[in-house]
Amino acid sequence: MIKILAIGDSHLPRRAKSVPDQIIKKLEQLVEIEKFDYTFFTGDVVNAPKFMNFLNLITKRNLFVVIGNMDYYGGNRDAPVYQSLNISIGNNDNLIVGLTHGHQVSPRGDRSQLELIAIEKSFNILISGHTHKEEIFLQKDILLLNPGSVTGAWSFVASGNPSFITLSVIEKTGEINVVLYQYDIRAAKLKDLKSYFVFENNKIRHKY
Repeated sequence: MIKILAIGDSHLPRRAKSVPDQIIKKLEQLVEIEKFDYTFFTGDVVNAPKFMNFLNLITKRNLFVVIGNMDYYGGNRDAPVYQSLNISIGNNDNLIVGLTHGHQVSPRGDRSQLELIAIEKSFNILISGHTHKEEIFLQKDILLLNPGSVTGAWSFVASGNPSFITLSVIEKTGEINVVLYQYDIRAAKLKDLKSYFVFENNKIRHKY
């Protein structure tokens, strides 16, 4: 099984002073037994060396980062626009997980345009940010994931609640288990939403 963390849009220290303790504690809990194999950071880090070092510490293999539109003001100007990871599934399938910030899409978070990017890049899963509005959506046979903002930073369509997403990919069967973690600020409670998918014949479908 491959464990993936999708997270981003921290906007530290411009729009947020820190990542909430509740988020840090949950991430630490999730890696108590085993670290994430990969972390996908959706960009708009701005300037957060301490938090990025923490993500490196809880990631076993690679920390993928893309540039966000606000990173031009911080220390992440050299990050690429796209990143991707190939995962071998079963005997003959390749699941391709792609990453981009999403500021090339207008209006923000437009699913049809994100789908076109995924098709153009041959991504089966596209992780993007920019909206600060967390989302798990199956667009035809492409899985669109937006982990929201890990700090709950402001944007035009933001939920305002800090959030992130985890994926567990079972290579033998192609099963993809997705969990959205959201810290509800008003209720002062960490919530999770689980979704289940399967990748086969180069397509993603709902498991149930």
